[in-house]
Amino acid sequence: MREQPSRMPSATLRPASAAMACPTCRAAWRGVATCPRCGTDLTALMRVAVSAWELRQATRAAFGAGDRTAEALALARAACQWHTTPYGQRLFVLALLVNGRMTEAYALIEQVLRE
Repeated sequence: MREQPSRMPSATLRPASAAMACPTCRAAWRGVATCPRCGTDLTALMRVAVSAWELRQATRAAFGAGDRTAEALALARAACQWHTTPYGQRLFVLALLVNGRMTEAYALIEQVLRE
């Protein structure tokens, strides 16, 4: 199968471990609304995490429909751009593979393994 050129940015992601942190003091985000270290309000950060989760849910639904693989790829890419998680990265790789973007998928797998 021949890979078609992508009109979207390449599959480069932030490391999943560094994806969410307090924007003020860089303390690891622990899923709370206020940073325990500096007191910064993190509700916007929580909204980003929820939005990425919703995009991952929509990705799974698109896969489940069977004929919406291009949509699944766009959703998985958007989820990883909002908030990179190990599960989200695997979902994105799966979407790349299903859409015949082997080179991009393998590059992403190599990037994740180097982290």
